[in-house]
Amino acid sequence: MLQRLQRVILPVLMLMASLAGQAQNKTVTGRVTDARDNAPIAGASVVVKGSKTGTTTNADGSFTLSAPANALSLVISSVGYGTIEVAIGSNNKVQASLASETGSMTDVVVVGYGTRRVKDLTGSVARVGDRDFNKGQIATPDQMLQGRTPGVLVTPASGEPGAAATINIRGTGSISGAQEPLYVVDGVPLQQGGTLGSASGAEGGTTPKNPLMFLNPSDIESITVLKDASAAAIYGSRGANGVIIITTKAGRGGKKGQFDFNANTSIAQTARRYDLLSSEDFLVGAKKANIDGGADPLGAQEAVKAIDFGANTDWQDQIFRTAISNNYGLNWSYSNKGTTARLSGSYDNQNGIIKNTSLERMTARANLGQKLLNNKLKLETNLTYSNSKNSYAPITNNAGFQGSLLGVALKANPTAPVYNPDGSFFTSDGQRNAVQMLNYFTDNDNVNRFLGNFSAEYQIAKGLSYKAVLGLDQVESERISFADPRLPDGVYGIGDIGVFGVQINGSANAGNGRTTKQNLTSTSQLFEQYLTFDKSFGKHALNAVAGFSYQNFETKYTGKAGWGLNTAVGKPSDVFVKDFNNFKNYIDFVPGYSSNELQSVFGRVNYTFADKYYLTATVRSDGSSKFGANNKYGTFPALAAKWDVMEEGWAKNTLGKLFGTFALRANYGRLGSQDNLGAYAALNLQQVYSVRGGTPITRFIQQGNPDLKWEEVTTSGIGVDLTSKNGRFGLTFDYYDNMRENMLFFAPTPGGFAPTSYWWINLPGKVTNKGVELSLNVKAIDGPKFKWDLNYNMTTVNNSITGLPIQINTGEVSGQGLTGSFAQVLSNGSPIFSWYLPVFQGFDGNGIGRYENNSQNAISGSALPKYFAGLTNNFTYGRWYLSVFVNAITGHYVYNNTANAFFLKGSLKNARNVTYDVFNSNENPFNGNGPSTRFLEKGDFLRLSNLNLSYSFDVSRLKGVRSLSAYFSGQNLALWSRYSGIDPEVNVDKSINGIPSRGFDYTQFPRPRLLTFGVNVGF
Repeated sequence: MLQRLQRVILPVLMLMASLAGQAQNKTVTGRVTDARDNAPIAGASVVVKGSKTGTTTNADGSFTLSAPANALSLVISSVGYGTIEVAIGSNNKVQASLASETGSMTDVVVVGYGTRRVKDLTGSVARVGDRDFNKGQIATPDQMLQGRTPGVLVTPASGEPGAAATINIRGTGSISGAQEPLYVVDGVPLQQGGTLGSASGAEGGTTPKNPLMFLNPSDIESITVLKDASAAAIYGSRGANGVIIITTKAGRGGKKGQFDFNANTSIAQTARRYDLLSSEDFLVGAKKANIDGGADPLGAQEAVKAIDFGANTDWQDQIFRTAISNNYGLNWSYSNKGTTARLSGSYDNQNGIIKNTSLERMTARANLGQKLLNNKLKLETNLTYSNSKNSYAPITNNAGFQGSLLGVALKANPTAPVYNPDGSFFTSDGQRNAVQMLNYFTDNDNVNRFLGNFSAEYQIAKGLSYKAVLGLDQVESERISFADPRLPDGVYGIGDIGVFGVQINGSANAGNGRTTKQNLTSTSQLFEQYLTFDKSFGKHALNAVAGFSYQNFETKYTGKAGWGLNTAVGKPSDVFVKDFNNFKNYIDFVPGYSSNELQSVFGRVNYTFADKYYLTATVRSDGSSKFGANNKYGTFPALAAKWDVMEEGWAKNTLGKLFGTFALRANYGRLGSQDNLGAYAALNLQQVYSVRGGTPITRFIQQGNPDLKWEEVTTSGIGVDLTSKNGRFGLTFDYYDNMRENMLFFAPTPGGFAPTSYWWINLPGKVTNKGVELSLNVKAIDGPKFKWDLNYNMTTVNNSITGLPIQINTGEVSGQGLTGSFAQVLSNGSPIFSWYLPVFQGFDGNGIGRYENNSQNAISGSALPKYFAGLTNNFTYGRWYLSVFVNAITGHYVYNNTANAFFLKGSLKNARNVTYDVFNSNENPFNGNGPSTRFLEKGDFLRLSNLNLSYSFDVSRLKGVRSLSAYFSGQNLALWSRYSGIDPEVNVDKSINGIPSRGFDYTQFPRPRLLTFGVNVGF
């Protein structure tokens, strides 16, 4: 009987004990969001205070936790955010918002061949994350970075969709060729160029396209900038201009996965236009200009009658438009145990504010990861495919007297009609018709790019791993342009086609039509392998990387021109079939081919003692096939140290009341450069080519130089990092000093000023950049519902040249009568890109220009800014979020080549339109138009660059919806500047013989004002 009772009673007691245990626990649910924009935070840690009981949040920020019945609060934290304690309410539900930490020491930053905590960094590294990017219509990643970090100056070349930007990190130093930093995408260093955006279009050279155009901005997780030698030396000979590391988003979202969809529509308009004369004032001005030019009033009146065609045409209205653009993106993300995946696709259709200009882009990306063998083996692949189609208007950087599209529209007679009565285009006196150009020139390209990498990482032992990486970057682009046969030869006299110095007769445009096709293929292959050791020994911590890298580059170019249609096209109603194969005559351009290799060994050691003293030593040795046997290899070392003062006992007691962190940094190192060097610089080169089957022609184009050395940059600097005790204030200060020498220069071979060939040399002299950087982060208001954050950054740059054996001219000035003119020099004692011009002193009593020192040229400032800054204000109120970003650039000058070429009193006398400033001036119509400081203007400006307003909806009652937000963004909303042109932030390429220029404005594609409306949905 007793045994039977035991068999019945014991299970009952166990059940009661279990129920009692369960009664002592409670289920707590909740959601964790970003305090700034209410976006869900996945992977946040949620722990019951005073215990080890905890969990992590799901993709939608939600969590469910079984907590002891007496638990009163939860401790919630996430990487990059602060830690908060939240009380458990009576209904066991928790709603928590985490604020990002100012200068968070726990943030993880991607550096070359690894990652480091911000706390462990010794060099100058800046990271901009997804939350801090510029918003709106973003064509390329550099637009997201512009103005957001100190030391990095991003200058758009133009407002054309997908146009390249000039990016300088801590000034500029190279006097020839490449000025751009090295771009590394998911560990793969990108090849330079690869598109035909800078090739000849319908009428001449055009602004290059952006090398990052193939990336979908929505795929980017973060952008890291390596600014000094300590940070960039791991990339050795490719880090002289700095390094920009782009990391794309990896898989997340739990085992159920998650979808995110975004869509937006943008409206673009001209932000500013030239104040051109109306038709009535044009006729008044033309009459006065003729009288001032010596004509009697009756003769002047007759001259005006001859140019009055009776219309009232606003030619700017004829070429500009309100452009509507659309963007759509969809991605799926997944993570479960050892598997991660993210698949994404996007479609962009960005229309430019000039008619016939656009960028259409489709991208697809797959980021996959898998852990095997008990997580010892990690396999990853990142694959990107992009197809971009660009449509170009007939705009060039080097149009002369006739002008390309913008120049034609600016100087066009406003009394001239667009069309003749029969529907044909109106032209007179050899002047072009801008609308005719838009209709009769066609210029398109098609660019396919694939970037992929595969890596395998194996953990050999605890703290020791081996990683191998294979990468491929391939670009194929084709550009085809057509000139309609109805373009009158007297106005569009393209002339004979010249190939290899031989003119091919019969290629004139009139009645023939013309086409060109160019193809460019660029391929880069990468293989890298390296060991990583990461281990702590008591107070000592050691992280070391050692590896080998090999990368090859190959470029192929072909081109062909055709003229003479098979079918006649002459009447306005005739259809011009734009088929490259529809011409009678063809000729091949001289093909191009180059190939080079780079092989390297590298190593880096990070040593930490007691989280107090940090030391980083880096070295990379590169061998390049571009150099001869005498100097094929270059070695580039760097050293940096950091002292975390707040880890000292005395500092905690004395400074601890003020500072949460206080650290001092110092660095020194050497970097190299060879990107702008020709692939065969050490070899004698000649070309042999047969033009249309004729006698082969030989041309000697380069003398080799086996003694070439690597261009080198020596950098040094000191820095301070600190945050306040309460974490609401953060400051980073840096002083830098960069010196470049052994500069690579493509110079005429010795023997006079009319050389038959060129060769690469190391030019004596030095270019230095010195300055300071400051970054401030302030949580001005941190209330439960309203928050206000400020982020400010500023940079100063002091640039100078010393020791050059010659003065180097650059900066071609375009316009009628200006052939051979230049406006910039590289000269000792002055900054790079200094203006070298006669100093204008106004007009004399006869309206003729007066100049200092008998019109002798003089240094008159530089195109390089001395100061640039950005200020961001972020406001959060409940579910509303507002971000306002302004930036300023000062201390530089812009050359208004547009005014030099078109806006002169003499233009009015010759029936060309001008601005009201010229109309009201006392200039004589016979005054000369030579380059001078008359057209040199201060480029200082303050711009409201970006405004973003968003609202995050409560989706708790929407089944299947994880998040939902709507937003409005404005770009280039306001500009404060005394510059008389469209926009002082411009950099039209006016290089001479490969020597880059800076700060030229010549009929630039205007930068638009953009309004964007969009929605983001998470499922």
